[in-house]
Parts: sequence; structure tokens; C-alpha cells
Amino acid sequence: MRTIQKEDLYQMKFSGSPTISPDGKNIVYVLTEVSKEENGYSSSLYLHNGEQTRQLTYPYSAEKKLVKDHNPKWSPDGTYLAFLSNRTGKSQIWILPFSGGEAFQLTDLEDGVSDFNWSPDGTRLTFVGKVTEDRSANSDDKDEKEDEEKGYTVVTRLRYKGDGVGFYDGFSHLFIIELSSKAVTRITEGDFNHSGPLFSPTGDSIYYLANKDDDRELVDLNDIYRFDLGTKETKQIVEGKGFLLSPDLSPDGSYLAFVAHEEGEISSATTGVWIHNLSSGETTKLTKELDNPVGNYVGVDASYDTPLYQVKWTEDSKNVTFTATVGGNCWIYEVSLNGEIRRILPDENVVISSFDRVSTKLAFVKATPLSPGDVWVSENGETRQISSHNEELFAGISLSKPESFIYKGADGWDIEGWILPPVNRKENEKVPVVLQIHGGPHTAYGNALHHEFQLLAAEGYAVVYTNPRGSHGYGDLFVKACVGDWGIKDREDIIKGLDYALENYDYLDKEQQFITGGSYGGFMTNMVISQTDRFKAAVTQRCISNMYSFFGTSDIGFYFGSAQLGDVDLWEDEETIMKFSPIRYAKNVKTPTNIIHSEEDLRCPMEQAEQWYIALKRLGVDTRLIRFKGENHNLSRSGKPKNRIKRLEEITGWFNKYRA
Repeated sequence: MRTIQKEDLYQMKFSGSPTISPDGKNIVYVLTEVSKEENGYSSSLYLHNGEQTRQLTYPYSAEKKLVKDHNPKWSPDGTYLAFLSNRTGKSQIWILPFSGGEAFQLTDLEDGVSDFNWSPDGTRLTFVGKVTEDRSANSDDKDEKEDEEKGYTVVTRLRYKGDGVGFYDGFSHLFIIELSSKAVTRITEGDFNHSGPLFSPTGDSIYYLANKDDDRELVDLNDIYRFDLGTKETKQIVEGKGFLLSPDLSPDGSYLAFVAHEEGEISSATTGVWIHNLSSGETTKLTKELDNPVGNYVGVDASYDTPLYQVKWTEDSKNVTFTATVGGNCWIYEVSLNGEIRRILPDENVVISSFDRVSTKLAFVKATPLSPGDVWVSENGETRQISSHNEELFAGISLSKPESFIYKGADGWDIEGWILPPVNRKENEKVPVVLQIHGGPHTAYGNALHHEFQLLAAEGYAVVYTNPRGSHGYGDLFVKACVGDWGIKDREDIIKGLDYALENYDYLDKEQQFITGGSYGGFMTNMVISQTDRFKAAVTQRCISNMYSFFGTSDIGFYFGSAQLGDVDLWEDEETIMKFSPIRYAKNVKTPTNIIHSEEDLRCPMEQAEQWYIALKRLGVDTRLIRFKGENHNLSRSGKPKNRIKRLEEITGWFNKYRA
């Protein structure tokens, strides 16, 4: 069999967002495909009726542009299937009569629809849409939207941009649309964003998320509100004291379940499942006994339609189903109202990237180190696979299977790592090794497929990757351990993992070590090569080089950077901030470095790469800067396919250049 190639990206297909019909008989899911001709992605809906799987929607566009059908949701009686589609331009709600007939467009909002939910009687939908005309009376926000004729942009907000979005030019608001007449009513006002709308089981109220606090520019945390459709009154139901996301109402209307923590606007806290008793007003954390984060924190470069957080009530309103990251796995759990937790499935090292549940039936997407993910169904003790869109492709490719190991980190803690052996290694052959470092830092590597890693293995490299302190999936103490300590003990954890692999896998060539990572992994790559010359070459991707300038140029810099470095302040803690900045130590770098960065990256802005490039170039280091036009922070995961392939080419090409 052949080895995997960069261009195999064009053949990969990604399953996600399974949803089960109310009667449990049908499952619809999203399939995302890669278009070489159009240099992008399209998605369509597939239906499994219990016996066979078939394509349900066939996206079309008069302009022959890439079309995405996604976010499918059944009407309460299963008569209709609603979904989002950009067939006519912006993403709108479309309705497919399940009894037969063509899908029809329901909404026609100028800036499109981002989310929606059905009313309990199936006659209405509530949806989220951006409104650009909302401006506060005492600000100049009317000029904030870029005016091409004027040639300039006036900015007045503190949080004025977002990676993958650009400049914010409006706010998301909530609407109701009648299915029969298409009559639309807007139900929210104000200069703040609204999301996650849910009808109450009686249909007389809508619950939603918003931050209406006066200090929302400084601290952006959602609260849960209820809007009474009869009285038009709005009431805050739950105050968010940290991240608060993915609300879901119990079928009997007694409780709100949601994913949250209570530690402010930080990503190092352990999320849990919480419920709010709508009668008593009491809010309770159900997952007190689970020292693992709720949600899927395992990062990969081969998946789509995989939400970070999901909670789903059982029909009797007594249990909440959710996913949680445990080491390098993501599994499905259930928690009762009294906090009893049990793992439902699976009993294997995999990543469940999305799921749905109706009664005892579960539909889920299961990814493995050798598969980007297929849809499976579990019911009555039987689990079976219902999709196999990549079977033909991977049947002819020889993939490398990772081996896990445990080693001692900087403080003697157990750290989890993996080694991906090279494909087709000859007996007694010594092979070069690539150290991979994940971003975040509060994410994780795990048991899912990485196209990039497999490509390196196909090129004859062994790949070593670890989950050092700061990674999610190993408990609250572990994930917080790198805060205020970037590039110090976390760096030691990472290097100790590489050293462990070099000592315990005798086929690794100690004279041929390479390093790469993205985002926080790019920061760490920069920091590592400023402290050692052991690596023959480095590739730093979407990196951070100067934490001080990061505070003012990143879309999250001023609050994320401060929290991550230990609640430091720009004016009081300049020395501390620069201590954590690789640019301070650039004069020590001798490692040939390829810098890969996106010009529209607002998370780790382009200036971070530029600073690193100029510093190394001035110092005489063999350095190369690759600037990807029109790409943001997510180039490796959702960038234009041709740019993703070019990126992979730059990584392997740079390492091959310095490989003995």
C-alpha cells in the first residue's frame, strides 16, 4: 500500500452533527467535503433510516459557489427538518418537508442566520441574526463599519475585532419567524450580543445567553435571560461567573442545564455540567465528582461540525448527557440530578466529537488515530457503524499507529505522550524525530487522526507529542499549572517527553531532532530554540514572540495574556511580561527556522511573526517567513485547501532540507 500524501486532503470527508428524529427512527448528519476546483469546502446532509444511508440534500448555487448545508434540527413532531444553508448567499434557515418535496428558504436576513431552534408546537422558530444598524446614542459606532468610499475605519470599542470575523460591525439579536407566513418579529434590543435561544416547553418564553453588564467590554461573561412572549418582560435567570455556554431546557421545564465554570474569563478552569432549578432559583454543579473538563478539548486537523460543548437531557428530565475529555480521549457520560456520574460509552481510546440522544438511542461521531470519524449508533447494548465515507481512501493507504507512553515531568508528575513511528521503517534503521507541541495551552492531543502527523510519518519521521502541564483532561490542578509559568516547567515537561522517547525507542536518531508547534505551540517552539541548539531545524506556526505587544494587538490579548501570565499588568509588570517573551532571548537562537503565519490572524497577529523573523534574520539565522494571504488563525484546520497543502509542504520541505 502507498503512504499518505498532502493531496489526500482533497479526498477526505468529514462527518459531524448527528441528530436523531423525535421518533428515533431516522438520523441526519452533516458530511463536509473538500473541493479542489473551488479551493474550499461544501457540506450536505445525509439520512440513515435504520437500514441504509443516503444523501438527503444536494447543495446547488446559481453562482456555482461552495454551498454548505449544516446544523440540522428536526421539528418536534418530525414533520420537518430545518437546517442552515448559504445556497442563496448568506446562511439562512431552510425547511425540508420530511414527507417529500424540495427544501424551501424560510429566512432572508441581510447578514444571515447563525443559530436557531424550534418552538414546541413546531409552528415557529427562534433564530440568531446580526443587526448592523444598532448603535448607542452616545458613541460613534455608526462610523465603526468600514466605509470603502471614505477609506478608513473609526474604532470606539475595546473589543472591536475577532479572529475569523474581522472588525465587529453590529450585534447578534434574537428573532421569531412563523413557519406558515414567514412573518418575522425581533425580540431583543441593545448594544450587546445574544445567543443560544430556546423556547420553553410551553412556548410562552424564550431563554437565551447575553452579557448586558456595564463592564462587558472588560469582562465578557454570559448570563441566562428569560423573555416572556406575553408580557415582553426580560429577566435574568442565571448570573455567569465564568464561561457559561450550551444551555438546554429539561423536557418538563423544571431545569436549565448548561456548561460552565465560575472562575471568570479564563480558559484554564475546568468546565462542568450545571443545572438551574427554575422554581427554587437554585444553581448546582452536577459534575462535582468529575475532575475532567466537560467538552471535547482534543485538537485535530481533520474534522468539521464538531461542537466543543454539548449537553442533552434525557426524556424523563432526570439525567443530562454530555462529553468530557479524559486524557487523550473524549467520552460520553451521563449525570443524574443528584450528581451520580457514569460513562455511557465507549470502552476504548477514541474521541467522540459530536452526539445526539433520543431515549436510549445514541448517535455519535467517533474519531480514532486512524480515522477522521464516522457516525455510529448505540441502542439496547448494540453499537454499529452507519457511515464509512473514507473507507475506500484509507483502504489503500498505510497509516502509522501511535503508541502511548507515560513519563515523569518537571515535578515528577505523570505526563501522557505518544510516538507515531515512521511508516515502512527498515529493520535497524535510525530515523529522525519531530517534536510536536499543541496550542492552547489549554487543549490536548489525543486519540484522533492528524493528517500532518501521518504525513511526517510517511516522510520517514517519528513524531513525538505530549500533553504537558496546562493541557486539559488531567484534572484542575494540572491544567492550571502552567499559568504564570509559560515556557518554564511546561517546557521542561515537553523536553522530558522527548528525552524519554529517545531513551526508550532505540530506532530514534538522537542526532536528528526537529521541532514544530502552532499558537501556544509556536510560542513554545520559539522559547525552546532560544534555550537549546539540539534541534536541527524548527517550524514555528501562528506563533507568539512578544507577549508585551500581544496584549495590544491580539483580539484576546489584553485579558487572555494577563490571565495566562499570572494576572500581570502592562504598566506594573513589564519585566515579568518580557521574561515570558521569546523575543528577549532571540539572540541565543541558532536553529534554522521556518515561520508560517496567516496575514489575517487576529489571535496571534502577523506582527508576532514579523518580529521573530526580523530578529532571527538580523542575527544571521537561516530563516524563512511564509505569509498566507486571506487566512486566519485556523489555517491548519479550515484554511483554503491549497493553502493547507502548501503549509504541509513547507513543514516537510524545511525538515527534509536539514535532514541527514
